[in-house]
Amino acid sequence: GLQGRHCWLYSKAVPLRNDRGEIISVLSVTTDITDRKRAEELLLHSEARYRRITEGLTDYQYTVSIENGRAVETKHSPACAAVTGYEVEEFAADPYLWIHMVAPEDRELIIKRVEQILEGNDIPPIEHRILRKDGELRWVIDNIILYRDDSGTLLSYDGVVKDITERKLAEEEREKLIDELKDAFAKIKT
Repeated sequence: GLQGRHCWLYSKAVPLRNDRGEIISVLSVTTDITDRKRAEELLLHSEARYRRITEGLTDYQYTVSIENGRAVETKHSPACAAVTGYEVEEFAADPYLWIHMVAPEDRELIIKRVEQILEGNDIPPIEHRILRKDGELRWVIDNIILYRDDSGTLLSYDGVVKDITERKLAEEEREKLIDELKDAFAKIKT
């Protein structure tokens, strides 16, 4: 370009012919697409950065695609293995693995929650238990972010699952100590 500026150009040329079909000239239109190319590069860098960040999280993220009010596909980030013990491929091979790993006593709660989501309701984070692949019972918190189109139709939702087992164990221990202190205080009063 002018003044040594590098730019991207898109050119389209068509031959112009005379009455005998001979090419007598060429009509060419050239458009400067530098801004579009730069925007594409920025988008690629942004997507790569997002991918690196999500793959580096110990919390795991999943996305559920919705069509006509029904979940049609779920994609899990690689961090699912750190929380659940199951790999991305195992979730892809069994579309019901996510509910089978929920502790049986929490499944009804989770099913009702999914129904609320599919109705398009914003819901608060929920804590529940899962059985990891190795059989260990863990507490998790699942936070949902709904994605709607301009008309408000639910297109998908993202979830972020965090293992909160250590926090829950500390809460249980605290409650146990409080109960012991209350019992000891009651005995002292007596």
